[in-house]
Amino acid sequence: MRDDKEWISILIRVILLIILIFIFFIYCVDAKTPAYKKHSILNAKMGVNYYDDGFGDGPHKETYYNLPMKRVCEIAHKKGIKGEYWETDDGLKMYGYFIICAANYDVHPYGSIVLTSHGPGKVLDTGAFAETNPTQVDIATCW
Repeated sequence: MRDDKEWISILIRVILLIILIFIFFIYCVDAKTPAYKKHSILNAKMGVNYYDDGFGDGPHKETYYNLPMKRVCEIAHKKGIKGEYWETDDGLKMYGYFIICAANYDVHPYGSIVLTSHGPGKVLDTGAFAETNPTQVDIATCW
């Protein structure tokens, strides 16, 4: 039969184990959640989103645009970037596994991968915004 001191010792060990599991969940499991799933997500109603990709350069402006992507995809193919055009159910224009994005080529070179609030995107386009806001990313959508 166990006395009170043994039960208290067992109770303390159980409490410590629960605390350790909680700490593990907070620091390890949450750290594996991609940054784009922890923040607000650009949508048509919003129009503009400020998204922090977690690389320490602070949030960048995200906007969206809806233009034909045929020429953009033809250029990507000619430049040797493999992928096929398709659209997601929620209206994102994709090239292979990546969201088609427009960005400043000096900041994000053509074909580079950028993190967006919707997930990874590939820079295949640019726009006039790139001069005035070089860190902005424009996401191709059907909205």
